[in-house]
Amino acid sequence: MLGIWAISISLLGTVNGAEICYDRLGCFSDESPWSGTAERPIGGLPWSPEKINTRFLLYTKENQNSFQEISAKDAASLLSSNFKTSRKTRFIIHGFLEKGEESWLSNMCKVCVTARLFDLKSKIKIHIIYN
Repeated sequence: MLGIWAISISLLGTVNGAEICYDRLGCFSDESPWSGTAERPIGGLPWSPEKINTRFLLYTKENQNSFQEISAKDAASLLSSNFKTSRKTRFIIHGFLEKGEESWLSNMCKVCVTARLFDLKSKIKIHIIYN
């Protein structure tokens, strides 16, 4: 009987909807549209930015073979980079289960910049292209 009560209480906690907030990003809940939908059947709150450790790696025509890392927390990293607001910006984002360190990401960035499709910003979890 005690086991049934313990399960009921834990399930009640999951039904009640939780929320987590991160500076600069805002708040997220485990309710629709973030979970409980056909696209996201398993509920859960997003990991912290520190755990995800998103990195933005910038490729431009000035630095086609090596990236410049841009910090979302430090505007100086953007100002000291080859980023130009006059150019179009594109992001290449790898899949959730990948680490973002696969060679196809940097190869795609280099090809896009070389073809002058756009310059590219990238992150180990996201790649950005702009021109």
